[in-house]
Amino acid sequence: MKKLFFTLFILASGNLYAKPCNEVQVRIVFEGRPAVTKETLCSIKTPDNMLFYISKSCEDKKCEILKRKKSKFEIKDYTGNLGSPGFKICDELGGIPQIFEFSRGSDLWQSTERCLFNKNDFVEISLLTREWKSFIKKD
Repeated sequence: MKKLFFTLFILASGNLYAKPCNEVQVRIVFEGRPAVTKETLCSIKTPDNMLFYISKSCEDKKCEILKRKKSKFEIKDYTGNLGSPGFKICDELGGIPQIFEFSRGSDLWQSTERCLFNKNDFVEISLLTREWKSFIKKD
């Protein structure tokens, strides 16, 4: 009985800390200066346990980019030395690629890249690349 109670306690405690969305501070360099805002950042896990960040508006695949039907497209110089392939995918899909940092209220900042599709919708570029890379026409 003690073992069952302990197992249930551990499982319940783990869920207390497994929040998919949190308010964070976001820092982006804009026009040469860092701009800091508060945003809600959500995390999603793929079936193979990869963790990605998205906006609250994209949670549960509600935003247009996560609902968009995938089709083949071409990116000139996709594998070239100039520019990130993920940034090129973002740009081709109509988004604005950004490097940004976020903090959960401490002095520790984590850096990642996102593709911004309007004022509110964004998807981490690594997720976008994962979802769309196989649709790029090869030269």
